[in-house]
Amino acid sequence: MRKILALLLAAVLCLSLVACGGTNSSEQVSDTSKNSLEKLQSDNIQSMKMVTITVGVPAAPPALPILKMIETKVLGENVEIKLDIWNEPETLIAMVQDGKHDMFAFPLTVISKLYNKGLDVRLMNVNTWGVTYFMTSDPDFKEWSDLKGKTVYIPLQSSPPDALIQYFISEAGLEVGKDVKIIYATTPEVASLLASGEAVYGTLIEPQVTKAMMGNENLRIACSFEDEWQRVNHTETKIPNAGFGTTQKFIDENTELTMKFQKAYQEASVWAKENPEEMGALAEKYLGLKALLIVKSLPSMGLEFKSATDAKEELSMFYQLLFDFNPPMIGGKIPDDGLYYENK
Repeated sequence: MRKILALLLAAVLCLSLVACGGTNSSEQVSDTSKNSLEKLQSDNIQSMKMVTITVGVPAAPPALPILKMIETKVLGENVEIKLDIWNEPETLIAMVQDGKHDMFAFPLTVISKLYNKGLDVRLMNVNTWGVTYFMTSDPDFKEWSDLKGKTVYIPLQSSPPDALIQYFISEAGLEVGKDVKIIYATTPEVASLLASGEAVYGTLIEPQVTKAMMGNENLRIACSFEDEWQRVNHTETKIPNAGFGTTQKFIDENTELTMKFQKAYQEASVWAKENPEEMGALAEKYLGLKALLIVKSLPSMGLEFKSATDAKEELSMFYQLLFDFNPPMIGGKIPDDGLYYENK
């Protein structure tokens, strides 16, 4: 901008010298200079126009890198990231449909359902892996078949934890609704019930796993969903849980910004794991989560960035498993490659 102004002023000066003998010419040059400067100022103001990205997230691992991005204004001084918290898939789905939100942290089952229903959602990355744990205060629990006649509390109905625990229970020869009762609640509610002892069996994700155990010395992690995933699939791959996504409309209208967001999120994910204390402070500032809780739970949060296209192998395995078990869990069919966002 300075170079443009310098050239413009130089041109004005030259014209002024040439036209020094004529009052009318001088006035014309002055008017031209004024108009050009006003246009440049207007263009500059326009280029600095504020842009707001409204992001729907849970108070969970996928939200953490966003906090670093907000704090450092990594997308630019004129780009504001606004957080909108969801606690249930129904709220997330409403956000996708209301036209007021731009990007979302998606459970992978939810985005598959929406895509298969014809919504123009796109998965940008997978950022949370193997973060789910089955918890109990029952010292005698050893395997899934021990749940016969029991009640299990599950957060986020239709989410990957819900779909997978139903699969694991079924594989053990039990039938949900007949042999095992399932009660759905929000993630904070399940954590509170387990911590108080009112619930004996339940699934949770970090950091609520650590929070619940801090409130109940008898509560323990009975098994990791990642271990169970690897057992049933005979694989060493990690289980994908959640990722960030947007809509094709947003991508088309903000191509460069979408690419910039993807890169910044990847970098912030690495930073979060390397700086637990600072990450804890940001989580307390923006999400109301205790900093110490984040510091303690961060190593087991499964926070790791992979672009959607790079995670296709794991995603295909995940969707195939759920499709074979219960197709409606992912929207009736395995999503095609149109689901996956690619930088172009």
